[in-house]
Amino acid sequence: MKKIVIAAFCLILSVPAMANTWTNWFTIDSLGYDLYNQGGSESYFYIVPSGTIENPGSCTDTSHYVLGSTHSSHTVADSLNKKEVSKLPTLAYTAGWQIRLYVSGCYHNRPRAYTVEVKKP
Repeated sequence: MKKIVIAAFCLILSVPAMANTWTNWFTIDSLGYDLYNQGGSESYFYIVPSGTIENPGSCTDTSHYVLGSTHSSHTVADSLNKKEVSKLPTLAYTAGWQIRLYVSGCYHNRPRAYTVEVKKP
């Protein structure tokens, strides 16, 4: 019985870790900046890889990774910070470098990336 309790506790601890992961290295097929809702009050930057989307959070839409968002209620500093986030993927895309993302959870049903790493092929 004691082993079952310990195994269950370890499983509970490992479940959140399963939903967060680094993607494999990939090249970028395209980048975009999209308005999310009809009123245009929220927008986000996204990355489309030249391969399959890794989807550890089981998001329902796997067309691209979401990287940052800006809502009309955010401050100017928030908007500038989101602009900075797009610089590394843009560099990787234009230079033909590889990129990998730290993905955790979903944002508007798409895998959400929190961290970006780039490298020369």
